[in-house]
Amino acid sequence: MEPTAEQQQAREVFAAGRDLALVAGAGTGKTSTLVLMGQATRKKGLYIAFNRGIAKDAQGRFGSNVHCSTAHSLAFRAGGHHYKERLDAPRMPSKQAARLLRLDRDLAAGKKKITPGHQARLVLSMIQKFCYTADREIMAKHMERVNGVEPQFQEELAKYLLPYAHEAWLDLRSVRGQLRFEHDHYLKMWALTEPVLEADFVLLDEAQDTNPVLEEVFLAQSAQRVCVGDPAQQIYGWRFAQDVMTGFPAEHLNLTKSFRFGARIAQAANRWLRHAESQLQLSGHGPDSRVGEAPHAQAVLCRGNADAMREILAYLEQGVPVALAGGGKALARIATAALELQAGRRTSHPELFLFASWSEVREYVDHDRAGMDLKALVDLVDTHGAQTILRAVERLAPEERARVVVSTVHKAKGREWDSVRIGAGFNPPGTDEDGIQFPLDPAEARLVYVAVTRAKHLLDPGGIAWIDAYESTQKSVADGVVGGIPMIHLSLTGQLQFGASPVSRFMAAHLPDHRALVDDLAVRVAGLPQPVQPFDVQRPDWAALGHAVDYRLRLSLGRPLGEAVTEGVALAGAPSLVRGAPAEGVCRTLRTAGEDLLAEIEQYLAAAPGAGDEERISRLCFVAAHYEGVYRRGQFPRHGLLAAAGPRTRLEDLVAAVPTYVVEDLAEQMRLAEPVFAPLRGLPEQQRVCGPVFTGSTDLGGADADFILNGALIDCKATTHPRKLGREEVYQLAGYLLLDYDDRYTIDSLALYLARQGKLITWSAEEFLQRLGASAPLGQLREQFRSHLQQARASAG
Repeated sequence: MEPTAEQQQAREVFAAGRDLALVAGAGTGKTSTLVLMGQATRKKGLYIAFNRGIAKDAQGRFGSNVHCSTAHSLAFRAGGHHYKERLDAPRMPSKQAARLLRLDRDLAAGKKKITPGHQARLVLSMIQKFCYTADREIMAKHMERVNGVEPQFQEELAKYLLPYAHEAWLDLRSVRGQLRFEHDHYLKMWALTEPVLEADFVLLDEAQDTNPVLEEVFLAQSAQRVCVGDPAQQIYGWRFAQDVMTGFPAEHLNLTKSFRFGARIAQAANRWLRHAESQLQLSGHGPDSRVGEAPHAQAVLCRGNADAMREILAYLEQGVPVALAGGGKALARIATAALELQAGRRTSHPELFLFASWSEVREYVDHDRAGMDLKALVDLVDTHGAQTILRAVERLAPEERARVVVSTVHKAKGREWDSVRIGAGFNPPGTDEDGIQFPLDPAEARLVYVAVTRAKHLLDPGGIAWIDAYESTQKSVADGVVGGIPMIHLSLTGQLQFGASPVSRFMAAHLPDHRALVDDLAVRVAGLPQPVQPFDVQRPDWAALGHAVDYRLRLSLGRPLGEAVTEGVALAGAPSLVRGAPAEGVCRTLRTAGEDLLAEIEQYLAAAPGAGDEERISRLCFVAAHYEGVYRRGQFPRHGLLAAAGPRTRLEDLVAAVPTYVVEDLAEQMRLAEPVFAPLRGLPEQQRVCGPVFTGSTDLGGADADFILNGALIDCKATTHPRKLGREEVYQLAGYLLLDYDDRYTIDSLALYLARQGKLITWSAEEFLQRLGASAPLGQLREQFRSHLQQARASAG
């Protein structure tokens, strides 16, 4: 084919000897352009590919002057081959790694205990992180942050484990070492030798997914350097990969003409490029293409392994010959190992024979970075069952005889098919407590972009059909409507998420200097200790924990949980009023359990202060948070305490299901709260207001604050990232202040209470408004706010 003007321009820049960053969209002839560059010179070149398959294919296209390889192959030939026997060693449980490292005692980090096994995981993760970086030495900074451990203990822990990390690295550098050896270890050893690549020019492919260790090697070369890739196809960030291209000090050019597909598929790709925050836009110059249903698609691309397995099972049930990209051998091996370990027997699986149980494997993949590549397979077994997977694998067809190939997007990267159907797992953004949809994550958009650009002739967007509704919602936001609802009907916090809402427009006009207050908040937060948080828990229920600590504080002040919990209990028993409600019998039991919860809280408040079982009260508060969730969202959750309920569920069952980490976390937060809240418990009852509702709350979709204590309006924030508090939190306080039209609560100060740091940050009402650049005195602002909201409500109808 005749080179395009874009390809010719790239060839000319290369031929002139200049460094180049080439952004190549999907199907735009990236490899052809690189081959064109190689043909433009007789100099010796090196092409570094993302994986072995790409390198092998490229070697058949480049001339003899260009050698094609992966970075790991270069490192293996340079010295990694000495460790070949160690690479064949099995996986190693953390307990055995701890014994090899002579880690034999628990470590105290405040009130936390860190076991030898967890210490070994931390040590090996330090080495793994070090191997991905450009650093020359293992340092304390390479230890991952341990959730729930105070900064001073983090520092002590890192210093304590650092010598063990050095010992572990010595073991790994020895051909006779015993710790589990990985390919990234010899890659790092090679990089530390500061290798000079034997080439006059170096072509780095897939530069959007390059680890810093390879980036340093590439940037250090005195040879001419060309990096090529597509930042919108960066989908390996979870493996520490990063985009080399964007900041590469070179001339930047684009390839935008795709020869893989025609205009219709290019149009679909551009849609997702915009959501991926890419400036690139493709034009289709390939075969005729269309977007529509493809019931007999050659390939089905899914978000994850579990989604792919569901597709495979469906095809097998229909008798359709189906293949799995990459084959099913790894699945069969892991399923067999799972059956053996679940039965209490040892397994002969070459990577798992050192594990004593399946639960030990699960702990390994959940908490040890070295098990990251195994986690998807373990999750798959836990989702579908080992026997189901084995039966499915036995019935898989090889790709050349299959009618359809099922693949994850990550496995499909670099491939293409005539027809592609987008399968399951690409879910639309979720919603917040007000039912407002979150923005689409650019990382998810990048994944979909890769998926849709695998099709050449026919793309079936079935699994991403929700994008139409999402974009329609986003378009209406600019018109002051979200989800078909005028924004005036959203709550105060809901409106603050949108610049076009009545509340946000008023704040921007009358309290415009939010940045000054946010900056002041940042200064006052900067010196605070690390927030406490659940220790060694992968996915804490942050929302429920936030509500639960609010309830614990209310109860400590002698006040009830609040109307939101009561309303949630009532809604739990009214399936016709709540979306996603379970069977009627389950709803009845949940309502009864909720009523028992409210009655027990009443008894607790009626008793002498501190007379109740504090652990049980924490558990009750966590259960109450899930009832409030039903009220706030107007729907039952798909996961969590209430979702697991059955027709015989009682309050005791819900209380018993509360995880231990919840009790420990709430106890920590209450300990931190004691110096702040203890003096407030002696206030007269009328000065201890919890969950205040304001006169103006009915002029919008609701507004209830956390506390007004002795004239101080306090909003509780249980965030683990207090430095991210900003515009919305500041204007939330301002909104409460302004909605108190008739000065019912006599608010004289405003504050944020950081529950995970035990810190109260306070401003007088006068200082607060002054920093915000208030356009009028408080009384006048309240009248203007009332008029503004009521006019907006009247206009909305």
